[in-house]
Amino acid sequence: MRSYLELITKWEVFLAELPEGSLEDFAHFLLRPAKEAIVVDTEPSLKEYFDKNTDQYNYQDHNSEASFLIWRLNKFLKNYTKSVFDTLQLNNQDEFAVLAHVDYLKECTKKTAVQDNLIDMSTGIDMIKRLINRGLLIDRPNPSDKRERLVRLSDKGRNLLYKTYEGFSHVQNILVSMSVEEKSQFVSTLKKLDDYHTRHQLKE
Repeated sequence: MRSYLELITKWEVFLAELPEGSLEDFAHFLLRPAKEAIVVDTEPSLKEYFDKNTDQYNYQDHNSEASFLIWRLNKFLKNYTKSVFDTLQLNNQDEFAVLAHVDYLKECTKKTAVQDNLIDMSTGIDMIKRLINRGLLIDRPNPSDKRERLVRLSDKGRNLLYKTYEGFSHVQNILVSMSVEEKSQFVSTLKKLDDYHTRHQLKE
């Protein structure tokens, strides 16, 4: 008779690491050692190219390759979400980002909605005007500063935003091939980078 003791033991280890983990996460957890054993560098010439640029232009180690990979991932993300934005008549990621940020803050100044999403100010203000004209945002004078106007989501804007979130559930999972631990470490690393660059951006 087959013993399931080893599987049960691994299940207990998995739950200790991630109590909220799903069966899919557990499957990745079980397959992780096998995947790690067969990882190979399929683009040695590309790595040599990055190394050459690093030496020639005195880049920090891995900066060139990391920038390239982040750029490619952003391209993938744009491709995965394009059909959702097209269906709901959102022009780009920035329009979605503004709606989501205003929803998160409940209400904020136009300047905050633009700056927090790293959008050029004149471009962002024009974008917010279009969102207001489409009935997705509502604006009003800021009682604390008459020079500013506050924006919040209209019911129409909130419905569109939540339809966007629903649409995202059907697009490609960008972290699909990563284990639970890899996802956690990856997100932690991204947060560290985002925190640093956010602080740097705010100082400028």
